Amino acid sequence: MPKKLSVLIILSMLTAFGFPAAADNSPSKEKLRILLKNNPDLIFEALKGHEEKLYDLLQIGLEKKNKARIRAGRLKQLKNPKIPALHADRPVWGPANGEINIVMFSDFQSASCSKAIRIIQKLLQKHPEISFRYRHNPLGLHKMSLPAARYYEALALQDHAKARKLNGLILRNRISIKNEGRKKLDELAEQCGADMNQLHKTLNSPQVKARIDEDKKEARKFGLTASPVFLINGVTVTGAPPLEEFEEVLQMIHNN
Repeated sequence: MPKKLSVLIILSMLTAFGFPAAADNSPSKEKLRILLKNNPDLIFEALKGHEEKLYDLLQIGLEKKNKARIRAGRLKQLKNPKIPALHADRPVWGPANGEINIVMFSDFQSASCSKAIRIIQKLLQKHPEISFRYRHNPLGLHKMSLPAARYYEALALQDHAKARKLNGLILRNRISIKNEGRKKLDELAEQCGADMNQLHKTLNSPQVKARIDEDKKEARKFGLTASPVFLINGVTVTGAPPLEEFEEVLQMIHNN
């Protein structure tokens, strides 16, 4: 097959994945589409020896399309945001009434949640004006997720600052908690200065249970089936994306 035809076939495929068409005298995309439809074997012949390079290019194209789709979805969400309850009586990182509110629905035993909280800590250092809140969405995969949530909420009834400290310790020590159970949770709570007698009395109290159940109910209302999921002024960010993605959402909110 002529080299030029092979190049045109590849270019047409790349164009279909979002890459710009060549600004020359190449046949139109429609003509190439007809050519390939009538001669499908040309595709395989053209790709011989270029499989890895083409795969990399197609991955880039798919990633660009996926990012564009996610961005379009977030812009749409700005017009119909998912606004969670802020609960003034529960811990908040940063100002209580910031212009940007981030609510994290999380599972204390999730590796992704542990990774995501480190990214959020960097974000809050860079943007101390942001209000950040932690909510519970244990997925039932880990037996220590719910006990950890109870420890956090029980300590929050005593002291918000101590509860915030415990929050980070629980996420950083999730493997030890998985292996050692409540013994490790007691150790971490003591490190935070908890009144352990009072904490043990309130661990299974109706108030602690109600907070966790309310968070889970709200997560279901928003259709959140994974953890972590962040609602940034009602805009969804899922998983533990890089700091730059959070920054992009913040910029999107400021621009709208």
